[in-house]
Amino acid sequence: MLPGCLLLTSSRALQAFAPRSGRRAERQGRRAAEKDQTRLHVPLVNRSPDDIPPPVIVAIVGPPGVGKSTLIKSLVRRYTKQTFNDIRGPVTVISGKKRRLTFIECNNDFSSMIDIGKTADLILLMIDGSFGFEMVSTLIPFS
Repeated sequence: MLPGCLLLTSSRALQAFAPRSGRRAERQGRRAAEKDQTRLHVPLVNRSPDDIPPPVIVAIVGPPGVGKSTLIKSLVRRYTKQTFNDIRGPVTVISGKKRRLTFIECNNDFSSMIDIGKTADLILLMIDGSFGFEMVSTLIPFS
């Protein structure tokens, strides 16, 4: 045995983390009982869908090739910190504790725009800055 080394017996090793005084043992016992009681009295979170409002619907409208899908991908990356490759239908992200956003990409025709305008809360119209805004429409004359 090396000089200065202490050989602990099994009974001494078991006492390594035991409290040295009765007062300390009493405090540790009270603390353990308080932890158990607080675990029993934690209020449960009500996650029923009645409290959660419907998501805010954001429609993105514009001609092809102006970056509607790129905008949706960057917004999803902004809120979720994850990359999103292909968009198929509406995309819903959670933006807060009780707030959700649904992004919808709209087609480039009047009937789709009218339909999405009835349901959307916010409409983003994207145009090509180098080309301008142009849409071919057929006007129906009133008779």
